[in-house]
Amino acid sequence: METLVGARKRGDATLEQAYEQALLGSDIRHLPITQIILREAARLRATTKVKTPDALRFAAAQTTGCTLFITNDVGFRGVAGVAVVILDDLLKP
Repeated sequence: METLVGARKRGDATLEQAYEQALLGSDIRHLPITQIILREAARLRATTKVKTPDALRFAAAQTTGCTLFITNDVGFRGVAGVAVVILDDLLKP
C-alpha cells in the first residue's frame, strides 16, 4: 500500500505499474499481520515518532528476521532492531 502512494499522487501510471510488478515478483515475501507484529508496532508508536503504517512495516521486518530496512523516512534514524538505510542519505554528496 505505502509503496504505491507516491506514484498515485503524481498520477504516474508507469511507475505504479512498475511497483505492482516488483511487489508481485518472486523476491518479495508477503507476510500476514500477526499479534506479535501488532504488539511490536504499538511499542514503536508509543516510543518513537513513527506513524502506524511504517511501524507495521518495521515491526514485520523486525519480527521476521529482516536484516536491512530501506526507507526514506528519517523518523527511523536511531530506531533499534534492524539496520536502517535512509535513501536520501545515499544521494547526498
